[in-house]
Formats: sequence, structure tokens, C-alpha cells
Amino acid sequence: MIEHKRRSSSFKLATAPYNEAPLPAPTPSWLSSLPDAVVPYLQLMRLDRPNGYWYFWFPHAFGTLLAAIKQRSSLQELLLSNLILLWGILIMRGATCTWNDTVDVEFDRKVSRCRNRPLARKALSVTQANLFTAAQTLVSLATLAFLPPLCAVYAVPGVVGWFCYPLAKRFTYYPQVVLGFPMAWGIYMGAASMGADPLHFAPLLEALTSVIKLQALDADMIIRALLQLRVDWPMATFYAANVVWTLLYELIYSHQDAAEDIAAGVKNLVLLYSNPDAPTLQERFGTMPLLCRLACAQVLLLSAAGSLGGFGFLYSTGAVAGTAAALATMLSRVRLENPESCAWWFKVGNAKYAGGFMVIGLAAEYGACLI
Repeated sequence: MIEHKRRSSSFKLATAPYNEAPLPAPTPSWLSSLPDAVVPYLQLMRLDRPNGYWYFWFPHAFGTLLAAIKQRSSLQELLLSNLILLWGILIMRGATCTWNDTVDVEFDRKVSRCRNRPLARKALSVTQANLFTAAQTLVSLATLAFLPPLCAVYAVPGVVGWFCYPLAKRFTYYPQVVLGFPMAWGIYMGAASMGADPLHFAPLLEALTSVIKLQALDADMIIRALLQLRVDWPMATFYAANVVWTLLYELIYSHQDAAEDIAAGVKNLVLLYSNPDAPTLQERFGTMPLLCRLACAQVLLLSAAGSLGGFGFLYSTGAVAGTAAALATMLSRVRLENPESCAWWFKVGNAKYAGGFMVIGLAAEYGACLI
């Protein structure tokens, strides 16, 4: 604890003073052609930063492909499910980002990269943001009407996880771990959208439906339903790989603000591996060994998922070898002391290459199943 306090003071020297005055609007983008009253809401949704949608869509796509492989689903069914999920993801990402900015508003005002966000610059009030979060959540949940009924049950853990993530930054140095679970949960939502039930939630849905109809709590029925839960191990292993992947890329992303996070009071796993007294910038962050171990763990879990699912050469080449190559390239080239380098690998390099190889491997395996 004494050592951590010493490091805190060192980081504070590198931070800029916080100005209480409202900040001007950020540099105009394609949003500048829209009415001024609308722009802050679209910025809360991150519509001006579309790269983040890859991270929301990939797990859902993985889930649909895993279910399609197991069920030998038609291509039409696979594409239709992804089309519906894309609409839900568009709104869901907006709701989660709005909620995150609402909870983090005071933190964001103390971090250079975040000070121009709508709430931080006082373009909107917290009340307006909360109403907007509620509206987006309702619209996102309305997407469930176009999906199998079981998706309503699978949606609950994800919603709970997204609610908890921004709060975790106040209580633990492992918020990236907390984020990994709801982010990767899209795999189960994607599978459920294809009519699969990888955790055997059907008895639980039946029990909850019975409770609603009878307007009386039947604890025994719910307990029996919970005892019937089971695990689809190939999908669970792929889910674990994606939890690790989320932790990996979020750690790289978090290096952008590490020097200011501690002064802002944000808890961050990167800070536990920092050495602000190092003689060079390259030595300031000690997370590279952890990132390498996470990359190895992800590749091993992807390989294990393929073995458990009986996947063949195409999956191993794309999802395992391809992802391994993408992660190795990223970790050999990213400069953790350089915020621009971290931002590029988070937004482009990792999202499109590592995520793309996993999609390609699963899609190739699915294609082989149809032949």
C-alpha cells in the first residue's frame, strides 16, 4: 500500500490540471451536418466512433456460427439472425456507452482523452443521459420480439454485467476482467438467436413463465430448473477465450490513460504493473508479460474449443493459427508507452485481424458442414 501511494504521487505530476469550466464541442465530423441538439446524444452512442461495433458484433457472430455448425442451420437462417442482432447491437452499444459515461462523468472530466465527451463537457445533464439510457435499453430489448423467446433469459446476464462494469472501476483494480464477461456473453446471445440452448435455460424460462401466469412464486420449480442447467463445453471454452481476448485488448486500450487514471481515482489493472520511476518510457509499463500470457491462453482455449467441438483443419488454420499470428504481430509491434499506438491496435489492428480470423475459422468450418 505504501508503494502504491508513492506511485500515485508520481503519476499526478504528469497530469494536466482539471478546469471546471464547460469545454467546447469536439472537432466537427460527419455529425456536424446534423442539428446541434441531436449531436450529443449520437456521441453518447459512439456513432462517431464505429470501430467499437466490431467488438460488440464479433461475439454474437461467433455464437451464431457455433450454433449453426452444431445444428447444420441454413445460410438464410444464419444471415437473418445476424441481421436482427446487428440492429440490437447498434442500440445496445449506445445504451452501454451512455451508462458508462454517466457513471464516469466526474472521472472523464479529469482525463484529457475523455473531457470532450457530452456529459463531461456539460452538453447534456445526467438526467437526460439516464433517460436516454432507459430509452435505448427498451429499444434494444424490443429486438427480442424478433428472436426466439429463450433469448429473453439469455439477455439478463449480459444486461447485469453491463450495469456493473463502470461501477467496478471504483472498487477493484480488475474492471477489465469484469468487462470480459458481458462482452463475451454475446456468444450465448448469438447461439440463442439461432434457436440453440447451450446452457439449457428452457426449463428456467418455463418456470418463470409459470410464475408470471400464476402470479405466485414457486421456488421449488425454479430450483429444479436451475439444477437442470448444463454446459455446452465447446461453446463455453470459446466463451472463455473471448473473456481472455477482452481482457487483452482492454489492457492495451487502458494504457492510453494510465498516467491520468490514478489522479482521477480510476482503478485500473495497468496501474498494478506500472513503474513510473523507470528511467525510460518503454520501461514504465510492465504489462507486456501479462499480455503475452493472455494471448497464449486465448489461443490454447480456441484450440481446446475446436478439439471439444470436433472441428477440422479449416477452423484450426483460421481461428487458431490465424488468431495466434494476429496477436503475435500486435504484441510485437504495439508500443504501450505510446497512446497513438495503443489506440490504433485497439481500434483497427486487433479488432479487424484477430476478430476477423476467428470469424473466418468458424465460417470455414460452417461451410465445410454444408458441403
